[in-house]
Amino acid sequence: MATADHSKLAQQLADARASQQQIDPAPFDAIATLEEAYQLQSLAIQTYPSRQIGYKVGATNEGAQKLFNCNAPFYGPMFEREVLQPAAQLPLSAGVLGGEAEFAFVCGSDFPTDKTLTTDDLPALVRSAHIAVEIVGRRTIGQGLPGLHSAVADFGVHTAFIPGPAIDDWSTLDLGTVAVKADTNGTETNSGTGAAVLGHPLNSLLWMHNELVKAGSGLKAGDWVSTGTCLGVIAAVAGTVEIEFSGCGNIGYTFN
Repeated sequence: MATADHSKLAQQLADARASQQQIDPAPFDAIATLEEAYQLQSLAIQTYPSRQIGYKVGATNEGAQKLFNCNAPFYGPMFEREVLQPAAQLPLSAGVLGGEAEFAFVCGSDFPTDKTLTTDDLPALVRSAHIAVEIVGRRTIGQGLPGLHSAVADFGVHTAFIPGPAIDDWSTLDLGTVAVKADTNGTETNSGTGAAVLGHPLNSLLWMHNELVKAGSGLKAGDWVSTGTCLGVIAAVAGTVEIEFSGCGNIGYTFN
C-alpha cells in the first residue's frame, strides 16, 4: 500500500473516531501484514487531535487470540480526550462492542531500555496500579470484532478508558488470582481472574514495554498501560454495568 494511501486511510480513521461514525471496511480488511497495520496505526495516532496518554494491550489470552486468529497480543493507543470518570454515561454509538475489566498501571519513571527487564523489576518502576475499564469498538462498518490487521490499524479497537481508584499496596497482592465479575442491569454476565491477562497483569506490562523497545522506544514516566481483559468483552447493551475486582475495588459505567 502506497504512503499516500496510508495517509488517507489514517485520516479516515481519525475522523471516524472523532465523529463516532463508521467507514468502509474494505481498505482495512486488505491490510496484508501486521507491520503494515502498525504503520497505519502510527499515522492515525499522529493525525488524531488528542494527546496520547498510554497504551492498551489486547488478545492476552488464548480465547481472545482465537477470535483474532493470532498467537500473541497486540496493542493500541489511548488518548486524553477519551479518558472518562467511573460511573460514566456513554452513548451506544455505532461500532461500540462493549467493555473490558482490566488492571492498569501508571509508569513512575522511564523504563530502562539498555537491559532486559523481568517482572521482578516492575514494581519499582510503577507509580500506581488501578482497576479500570476499556471500552472497545470499531471505526469500520461490520458486526463483531474485525480481523487482526484491521483491528490493529484501527487504534487497536480502543474507544475509551475509565480508570478507577488506585489499588492499595498492590505489589503485595497476587493480581493474577484476583476474581473479577461483571453484572449488567443486576445480572451477572461475565467472570474471570487476573490470570486471563498473560497469566498475570505484570506479564502484559512487560510485554508492552518489550514491544516498544523493539520499535525503538519504551515506556515513559506517566504512561498508562491497560493490560487486557480479565473476563472477555461485556456486551454493549443499554443499562448499567458494575464490575467487582475482589479485594481491589468496584467500578461501573452506563450505556444509554
